[in-house]
Amino acid sequence: MDRRLLPLLLASDQLASQDETEPLDRLRMQKGVFLLAMRGPEPWDALFEFTAYDWGPYSFDLASTLEELLASGMLVTEPFPGRRYMRYRTTQAGERLIAALASDVSPGGRAFVHATRKYVASRPFARLLREVYKSYPEFAVNSRFAG
Repeated sequence: MDRRLLPLLLASDQLASQDETEPLDRLRMQKGVFLLAMRGPEPWDALFEFTAYDWGPYSFDLASTLEELLASGMLVTEPFPGRRYMRYRTTQAGERLIAALASDVSPGGRAFVHATRKYVASRPFARLLREVYKSYPEFAVNSRFAG
């Protein structure tokens, strides 16, 4: 599976939820892809390596992939009203790549991406981190989060 697909799907407006109150910013992208890798179909767990870092699970591979997607015009970042950090959105070129790779993700996989995006984009920062840390305490050992 092409590792670009998970962050593109997560950022796609097609899989967005009306319940979103938070931007799909860099923290939520990291946590979202982490949850997809940990809880999704088996091939997804090999796409990115995560380590315990400042704000919990973090993938340097994912950060690099996001930079590549931004540089190639597959993703953009844009302001989110009332928030400090930019949110990720898939461009038309990114949506075309999703369509080209669509056979790599089952309808159930797409539904899981949608549910994961809804989850990470409907929780305030502190709540999201507490919940991820509770489920995966081994990724909280180096965290700067004290809440």
